Amino acid sequence: MVRRTALASFALALGLVVACGRQVTPDPSLKNTNLAGRMVIRFRTNGPIDFTKYTYAIVIDTCGGGTPYPNAFATTFNNYSFSFLVGGVYGSAGPALVQYIITPGTTNSLNPQQVPLGASTTQFVANSNQQNSEFELTFVRQQLNNPLQVAQPCPNIGPIAAASPSATASASSTPTATPGPVSPVALPTTFAQSTWYFNFFTIDNTTKQIVDSLGVGGATDTSFNGVGVAVNVTQNYPLFRQAGSTLPSDPAAQIGGGEIDNFQ
Repeated sequence: MVRRTALASFALALGLVVACGRQVTPDPSLKNTNLAGRMVIRFRTNGPIDFTKYTYAIVIDTCGGGTPYPNAFATTFNNYSFSFLVGGVYGSAGPALVQYIITPGTTNSLNPQQVPLGASTTQFVANSNQQNSEFELTFVRQQLNNPLQVAQPCPNIGPIAAASPSATASASSTPTATPGPVSPVALPTTFAQSTWYFNFFTIDNTTKQIVDSLGVGGATDTSFNGVGVAVNVTQNYPLFRQAGSTLPSDPAAQIGGGEIDNFQ
C-alpha cells in the first residue's frame, strides 16, 4: 500500500488542480515564424493515443536539479518545476500548464498550480504524425520564467541576486558572469538554470496512477537521465525507448519515445 501511494503521488497532485483558464488553440502563424526562444516537443506512444483514458504529461525541471521521476516521494520533489498535461480532465484540444510550488512537509508537497497559456505563444497538434500516435507542442520558453512569481521557484539553489548593470569588461579586469535576469531568446531565467531536464509520463485517469515513463523501469523508474536540454543553444534531442523497458499492457499507454528541439 505504501508503494502504491508513492507511485500515485504525482498523479494525485495533478488531480487537485482545477481545470481553468482559456483553451489554447493553434496559432497558424507559428508555423511560419522564427522559432527563436521556443521549444518543440513531440510525445510518441506505441499505439493510438487515448486522451480519454490517459493523461500524457511532459514533466520539466527548470532548476538544474535533475530528472523528475514518477515516484516523487522516493526521489526528490525539487526536480519538479512544470508540466504540460494533455488528456483526462484537460481534454485533447490543447495542453494545460502547471507550475509546482514546492512546500515540503505538507500533505501535497508538489502543490501544483495551473498557469494560463497564451494562444499566441503555444501551439498544440494532437496528431502530428498522422498516425494518431504522436502529439506536438510548441511553446515560448519565457512562459516558464516563474509565471506565478513564486518567491523562491528553485528550492535547490537559493535566491539569486540580480546582475549588476555596471559589470563590464575592461583591459585591467577579467569579466565574470553574474547570475541575474536574462533575455528570453537566450536563457529563460537565470544562468544557474541553463539546463532543463525532461521526462514523459502516462497517467491512468481511473486509478490516478502513473503507468509509464521514459525510463527502462517504466512506472517505477529511477534511472533515466537522458534528457538534459541546454536551452542556450539550438539543438535536437531525439528520445528512444531502451530495449527491455517495462511497459504497460495497453499500447496507448506505452511511451515509445519522442523528440525535443530547442531554438536559441
